[in-house]
Parts: sequence; C-alpha cells; structure tokens
Amino acid sequence: MEKSSRLIFILFSLLGLYFLGYVYARLFVFHAVERYLGAEGKAYPRQDYITKRDRPAGEGWEYQLFLPAIKLEESIVNYFHNR
Repeated sequence: MEKSSRLIFILFSLLGLYFLGYVYARLFVFHAVERYLGAEGKAYPRQDYITKRDRPAGEGWEYQLFLPAIKLEESIVNYFHNR
C-alpha cells in the first residue's frame, strides 16, 4: 500500500512540475496567434494557436515538450471562441 501511494505522489509531483514549467514557458517563451479563416468580413470561426516567439508553430524542443498542454489549451480556447 505504501509503495502505491508513493508512486501516486511522485506521479502527481511530476505532473505538477510539468504544468508549472508550461506556465513559465507560456508566459516567457510562447505567445498566442489569432487566425481568422475565410474571406475578409466573413463570419468564419477564429482559430488561435500557440507558437514560440519569432518562429512558426512546431519549431523548437520547447514546443515538442509542451505539445500536449498546448493542444489542450488551444482546444479549450477554440471551444469558447467558436460557440
């Protein structure tokens, strides 16, 4: 029993460190870019994506490391913007 509770503690600690690292990277490394689909003036849904500053989306090891958190944030933001 003690071994499984220790494993759960370690797992949640690592998950917490991952998300703290993502928060830091989100504030200082990444930025959000808005893209509107369709012709100008049309009411197509807005698509936000997160990228490293001064680089296209998908470049850099930081982007690959935090890709699950980035995709989660993008899907949440797109859901609320395109309701």
